[in-house]
Amino acid sequence: MNRMQKLGGLLAGMALTALAQAEPLNIEGIGLSRDVSCKGQDVNISGNANVIHLKGDCGAVEVSGSEHKVTLDTAKSLSVSGVEHEVVAERVNGLSVDTTDNQVRATVAGGEQPALVEVTGADQTLDLQFEGAVKLDVGGTNQQVRWRGEEPEVQMSGIDNRVERQ
Repeated sequence: MNRMQKLGGLLAGMALTALAQAEPLNIEGIGLSRDVSCKGQDVNISGNANVIHLKGDCGAVEVSGSEHKVTLDTAKSLSVSGVEHEVVAERVNGLSVDTTDNQVRATVAGGEQPALVEVTGADQTLDLQFEGAVKLDVGGTNQQVRWRGEEPEVQMSGIDNRVERQ
């Protein structure tokens, strides 16, 4: 095999590896219980009443459906939509919570750009630790956001929403 063939094979292998890493990990079902190593991948969790622990560094994590219990170490972003989820994240760089009656506890860390936290829908309960610059946007109805750490830039709209320092 000449040098060009070896180089071509190496580049093709690298491209396949990059494509494999770009594929999100989809976890869908009812009543599943799993520990998953993220390895930098994006993760989508859907269905009902799954108990999932995401280990290591995750890309974008999306939780949808209903009644999931999710814990995760770190993620570039966390999006929670649906009904009655319980999510605990050690550290995320962005957070979105939508629909109704979700509970989220997380450390949100801003970097060079402020981290964005968006809360919409109704009856969400968030317990957040802020590190670095954070923009907090709360809308919808009857949201409860308790925070500690560095003071965020807060924008509020909607009905009966509360943002309180702990």
